[in-house]
Amino acid sequence: MDNEMQLLMARIAHLGAIGEAEARRIVNEIYNDGIVSREEAEAVFRLNDQLADRDPAWVERFIIAIGDFLLNKQPAPGWVGEEDADWLIGMIGREDNEVSDSELDLMLSVLRRAEGAPMRLSRFCLQAVSRRIMDEGAASEEMTERMRRILYAPAGEASLWVSRHEASVLFGTNDAIARAANAASWNNLFAKAVLNHLIAAAHPDPGSESDALNRQAWLKDKKTNVSGFLSSMAGSFTSGSWFDKVSRDHDAAMRAREMAKEAASRAGSQITQNEKNWFLRRLGWDKSVSPAERKLVDLLNTEVPGFAHGLLEATQPMKAA
Repeated sequence: MDNEMQLLMARIAHLGAIGEAEARRIVNEIYNDGIVSREEAEAVFRLNDQLADRDPAWVERFIIAIGDFLLNKQPAPGWVGEEDADWLIGMIGREDNEVSDSELDLMLSVLRRAEGAPMRLSRFCLQAVSRRIMDEGAASEEMTERMRRILYAPAGEASLWVSRHEASVLFGTNDAIARAANAASWNNLFAKAVLNHLIAAAHPDPGSESDALNRQAWLKDKKTNVSGFLSSMAGSFTSGSWFDKVSRDHDAAMRAREMAKEAASRAGSQITQNEKNWFLRRLGWDKSVSPAERKLVDLLNTEVPGFAHGLLEATQPMKAA
């Protein structure tokens, strides 16, 4: 790095602001051949830390530069290796660091672009998004969108459907902001993600329903309705070994299938408020019901009433998160 560029970077760090021209100059001139070493990558991280007001041009190039550094490596371009995942987690999760928007978006971009990455990187990102939401005291549209992006990131959690770990993080996050003025999109995301997890948990072979349970399809679509994804399973809740994995015993699972069949035959029947609260208590949620949890119950009753009643019978109780 020549003296002129050293002076420029020092001035930017001192002022705590960067303009578009300066951002382009730093990235294009210093790293015009790409970031080739961790030393260079760490210098970019340090500069990003020192900026009080991150210009959008800088943020875009910060994300691209670090992402290219991680994903363009031989012999496995497109993959985040174990050591690089540890390095990235260490850079962002270092002591006393408050994870910035640019760092969250860097992780989300890497997980979106990557063909694969260690699970601990996606879990670290998920926890970072959750902490930000809890620290802010409510789920904004912007942070809800980040949560949605990490839940359906192609290189995220290694399963087709929403995992128990992810559902647990969602419940923990929602518990912390249950009575806040959350964005409506938070309630929808919570309900769809947890419903996806519940159905996969009770399914005898969720891998056979890769299209219906595909988390990316469920969560990429921002509409609350999920009937299109469930159409292939609509008549199956009463057969096979549904509910066996979440029930106390075989008899409980058999009763669950019978209840599912009975409920499904009462198409259009109304579920009372007391029944909704009973459903939540049976799942072990012995607390006041938040709007997001209410949305989940409404979605269960609207989209899969047979499954909802079967799950009630199969669990005594079952923690969904």
